[in-house]
Amino acid sequence: MRPLHIALGILTAAIWGFNFVVLKVALEDLPPILLTGIRFLLSCLPVLFLAKPVGLTWRSMIIVGLCTFLGQYVFLFAAMAAGMPAGLSSVTLQLQVFVTILLSVLLTGERPAMKQWIGGAVALTGLGIIASTVGQGSTIPALALGLVIASAVTWAFGNVEVKRAGPSAQFGTLNGVAWTSLVPILPAFALSLVVEGPHLIYESVTTLRPITIAAVGFTVVFSTWLGFMIWGKLLSTYPSSIAAPFALLVPVFGGLSAWLFLGETLSPMRLIGSLVIFSGLAVILLPVDKIMDWRNRIFGT
Repeated sequence: MRPLHIALGILTAAIWGFNFVVLKVALEDLPPILLTGIRFLLSCLPVLFLAKPVGLTWRSMIIVGLCTFLGQYVFLFAAMAAGMPAGLSSVTLQLQVFVTILLSVLLTGERPAMKQWIGGAVALTGLGIIASTVGQGSTIPALALGLVIASAVTWAFGNVEVKRAGPSAQFGTLNGVAWTSLVPILPAFALSLVVEGPHLIYESVTTLRPITIAAVGFTVVFSTWLGFMIWGKLLSTYPSSIAAPFALLVPVFGGLSAWLFLGETLSPMRLIGSLVIFSGLAVILLPVDKIMDWRNRIFGT
């Protein structure tokens, strides 16, 4: 994997991790489903100036828009509303990495190398260590857990569709992200009207604070446009077993952001779990065969 793409993958995880802090601010004024609708209404604005990519089919747009953009966030927000802690939600959501790899094996015929299986197992161990530090002593409703798992599965199906569509669909461009953002708008606003109600919608949009507007702007520009442009590029360029594991860094950066900006505790176990995840990614990404070849040349063995 090219060093630039490794850096971009880490950058995306950092943006999405920090976005959990930003969302916490936005959700103080806006109900979650309405926030989803507003987010993608603003995210699709570039379609006024950018043509639809030639290789982007309506089928792929609808699948990715409904799975990655609508399903992921509606299920996630519903899970948090049903009692799933935000920190544990960010960790559990990353099950999508392993569901993405499994679906890619079943649906696209990908065959991960042994080092990718080993690295994935190491990274999953780190994810489990972080999960063990969140919500200790709390009882999580089965419905809430099921909803966040549904969020992970829908995101995984969207990932696989990006992979199957290939580079020609241009999901890794502003054009592709903006046009796909058209799909979740009407369903999100319809769900908001039914579930959250017109009174709450009116009250929310007429009492927005400047900080909430800034938070929505960050979510649109950085988390949606920049984040999904990079994500689409990585998924279109590399096997899912190499690209998807970068998302395992999201709870790492999310915990770091919560420590820096919200004053949450950054426990030693979280640091250990983060290091284990980085170790797993290193196993996946480092060219072990080339390293061994260099070693043999240096030591003459």
